[in-house]
Amino acid sequence: MSSDENTEAAKKGDNSPVSEQEPVDELSLLKEELEDMKDKFARSMADLDNYKKRVERDREQQNLKSKGLAISSFLEVIEIIDKASNSEYPDIASAVDGMKGIHNFSKSFLQSMNVERFSPVGEQFDFRLHEALTTVIKEDIEPHTIVDVIQAGYLLEGQLLRPAKVVVSKKEEKKEQKKEEKGE
Repeated sequence: MSSDENTEAAKKGDNSPVSEQEPVDELSLLKEELEDMKDKFARSMADLDNYKKRVERDREQQNLKSKGLAISSFLEVIEIIDKASNSEYPDIASAVDGMKGIHNFSKSFLQSMNVERFSPVGEQFDFRLHEALTTVIKEDIEPHTIVDVIQAGYLLEGQLLRPAKVVVSKKEEKKEQKKEEKGE
């Protein structure tokens, strides 16, 4: 090798400390990138939290608006009942006619709100739609059949609004116990 080549090789050898500095610069770049990502992540989390709060606030406002619409529609029914209760009727027949009118108006109001009334006499008991208040022994009726409705149930657009409160049939327990003893 000539002296010029040695000088060039030495210069190239001097480059090796510079290549050691490159990882240091790369490390600082990665640290900056990590800090940038942390900042973006924190901002994203804050945006998500703000979005959740906005959605909850919008939901509460929508619920309030829905309640207001339902109540404002129902106010007409209340006004009619109030007028009827303060009216003086000349006889019982006109009072009954007034009550029938209020009843018809109430039914049409519920229909306009897609509320369906159900009275499940004779149907099999279903815990999803019915609330059993008591049971009665009925030998001539199949067990778990609804024999009486204490309070009708209501569906709102096909979804349960209020379960029907019912009386359910059952068999006499003594006979079932005797059959079990004979079978054993």
